[in-house]
Amino acid sequence: MRIGELTGCVEIPPIQAKEDPFAGSYMGDAVFMTKTWARHLINTSARDMIQTPHIVHLGYIEPHNTRVLASITKPGDVFVDVGANVGYFSLLGAWRAWPNGQLWAFEPQPRLYSLLWDNLSINGYTGMAHTHRLALSDSAGLATLRIFEGYEAASTIRDVPADFIAETERQTGRRSRTIEVETRTLDQVMSGVPEVNVMKIDAEGHEPAILRGAKRLLERSPHVKILMELVPPTMGRDETLAHLSFLRSLGFSIFRIIEADASLEHQIDDSELVERQFSDLLLMRV
Repeated sequence: MRIGELTGCVEIPPIQAKEDPFAGSYMGDAVFMTKTWARHLINTSARDMIQTPHIVHLGYIEPHNTRVLASITKPGDVFVDVGANVGYFSLLGAWRAWPNGQLWAFEPQPRLYSLLWDNLSINGYTGMAHTHRLALSDSAGLATLRIFEGYEAASTIRDVPADFIAETERQTGRRSRTIEVETRTLDQVMSGVPEVNVMKIDAEGHEPAILRGAKRLLERSPHVKILMELVPPTMGRDETLAHLSFLRSLGFSIFRIIEADASLEHQIDDSELVERQFSDLLLMRV
């Protein structure tokens, strides 16, 4: 199934790599500036081993998710980016929602948040942006964020087993560290927003708590479309099934995004999703 068939949107063509791979400028302080496939300027961490190599070389990350999000976001939309990192998807959402839409971006890591703001500023999107340096959850308070140096996109406020930390540090040859971050809920932060249209969540297994904390927002957003990852080995079978049941209780149908061509596969049986190591999902009410 194609996203255009399901939503009526105009599906954009497959994402093409930028014409000048590896072009860019070193800005100092381990920051490299380059361009994305959509010709946005983007500052990214020269120490990062997850996103930066792909952004610098190709101009994109996750081309299947990029294609889906660019297709379903339209001018005037309210686009929410949870776990924004340096803002690759925030730039995408702001670009597609321009000129009278809104971007809400959330990133708890201080260094990544600074790059996120810089990237929105140099591309002219700060006027439509609401950015927050905090972690979203199902309650307000404080949480411990574990940061894996060089692999910051894998950082999480979930409780991480000591053996996982030790093995990750052994494999990468880098130490991890923790910082204390503020947590709030989407229902609190976005209480004055009538509804949202598109939401992307990348929270390394903390998605269930984030969506529980957005229940009222989701209930008043009948047309919202949510792109999120599902990693059952991280969450465990019982939590994964409870999470999927909660989403269905809010009226969402669940579609798996196929990486090869950005097509959609309707998921009826949650037990099939639980058996997968990883899935990118699109949630919408149909």
